[in-house]
Amino acid sequence: MNRDAVIGVAAGFVVMLLFAGMLVVSRFGATSSLTVYDMAGLRFGIAGLCTLPIILRMRWPRLEIWKVLVIAATSGAPFALFLFGGMSFAPVAHGGIVTNGAMPVIAAGIAWFVFGNRLGGWRVVGIVMIVGGVLATGWDALANGMPGQWRGHLLFLGAAACNATFLTTVRGWGITAFQSLIIVNGVNLALYVPLWLLFLPSNLAATPWPEIALQGVYQGIVAAFFASIMIAHAARMLGGMRQAAMMSGAPAVAVLIAIPALGEIPSTISIIGVVVVTAGILVALGPGLLSGVASPAVAKSKP
Repeated sequence: MNRDAVIGVAAGFVVMLLFAGMLVVSRFGATSSLTVYDMAGLRFGIAGLCTLPIILRMRWPRLEIWKVLVIAATSGAPFALFLFGGMSFAPVAHGGIVTNGAMPVIAAGIAWFVFGNRLGGWRVVGIVMIVGGVLATGWDALANGMPGQWRGHLLFLGAAACNATFLTTVRGWGITAFQSLIIVNGVNLALYVPLWLLFLPSNLAATPWPEIALQGVYQGIVAAFFASIMIAHAARMLGGMRQAAMMSGAPAVAVLIAIPALGEIPSTISIIGVVVVTAGILVALGPGLLSGVASPAVAKSKP
């Protein structure tokens, strides 16, 4: 494995751990007195302020406005609102399986349809396994009389589509980690935060400060600032589909954290779903991960 591959895999692994933590923190916030709009506002308000010094020092990326908006939306407020909204309906296990499991499937479709990348046999098998794990989770909610959880699953699919689009386009358009950071946090600070403060439902005043601090620090600094740099770097080193597959490992970690942190005990079907999705990740990564940064399935494309 060459140096770039080692760095890419390490960054991808760190992102997976941070994303697992974000799932648990998001579920905690979504079931608290905060609104999902508050959570997104705290995320991008704090992240935007942290990013301001970088914005002032760096030249704004020379991209068409529609590309800027795509990047800002797919890793910005729309992604966050999909994820937080889903967490208000369904537990961490379902959020992890559906969101992270669907990402490599959607990323593979985008890489094939938009950038002309082909899928190898290992990735096709892995995708089938991941889809099976996601479907098992949906069946578990329906079969066991969990009303409303399907709404959460649909919102999680929206979050997965956003993140998969972000991962794939960052690599396909040649966007650096810091460029994606200033686009996502800068645009959302300028557009979403004022919208939240002026018009969107808020319950910030009635929420205890420790809960606000938890969401602000983890969502704003850890997830939207630090992890955004890591995820864009990993996507450029590994490719969007492969990085999305690595992030699918977050459900298992998130489920383990949620048991003591939130008291959420996963059902047998949910555990099976986690195992199948995790196995699908390993298969989708394939032996090609050890041979370098790119493979035919995720070969770097030029815009």
